[in-house]
Amino acid sequence: MAPKKGGKKGKKKEDSLEPQHDASWERTVESGVWEKSVTDLPDANTWPTWGALRERVLTACKEIKIQNTASLRDAFANEIVKLSPPELTLIDFKGSLNLRNFVLSPIDQCPKLMDLDLSECASLGYVLLQSNSLKNLCLDKCPELTKALIHCPGLQKLSFKNCPKLETVMVWSDILAEIDMEGCSSLTTVKLHCPNLFQSVDPTPNSTSHVRPSHPPVAAVLRENLYVAAAVAEAAQEREWSGLRGNSHIAPVFRPF
Repeated sequence: MAPKKGGKKGKKKEDSLEPQHDASWERTVESGVWEKSVTDLPDANTWPTWGALRERVLTACKEIKIQNTASLRDAFANEIVKLSPPELTLIDFKGSLNLRNFVLSPIDQCPKLMDLDLSECASLGYVLLQSNSLKNLCLDKCPELTKALIHCPGLQKLSFKNCPKLETVMVWSDILAEIDMEGCSSLTTVKLHCPNLFQSVDPTPNSTSHVRPSHPPVAAVLRENLYVAAAVAEAAQEREWSGLRGNSHIAPVFRPF
């Protein structure tokens, strides 16, 4: 019987290597602008440390522009709100086909956010916003939107154009002066706590000091014009009658002049 071979059977262990980083991640950290798809962000499921890397990229953002995509869903919107990037001023999710709800709350999340565009989001049905910093909000052409609750004291401009299923709108703003709800044919509840929208305009003109006119009193001018007009009319009538007397084909006996 042949002797057993000595030594341990070695198992080849392959060391896993971290996948290459996308160059746009570092550029975003430097510029503060993310304009690529959600799927291009670092994913913690791909590499263990990429969760922290993803957070680093998103919290560095000043502007997030992800338009006309099906990859953006509620989970990503919630992630942004939860991370609350301290310098984020703009969120543009225009045309996000699978965004169904957008909730920005509590009121101190995303403390510098000024502009939010959720227009043309085909599945968006519910919006709840609480923000001290938001100034401009666009929700145009959201065909499934039914309810919008907006508590933004600094909101200046708001648009809901062509949202045919919108039923409930509640807005609290101290300075909102412009709102567009054209094409919202299903509205049943509208509560606008916006004093600037209904601010009355003082109809009393500013008082001006009396200025003495340089012309004669108006009554005197009218009387003078009346006398002149009467004299001119009388002279014209006399000339007309004189002409008729000389050229008339009617016998003098039948003429009243």
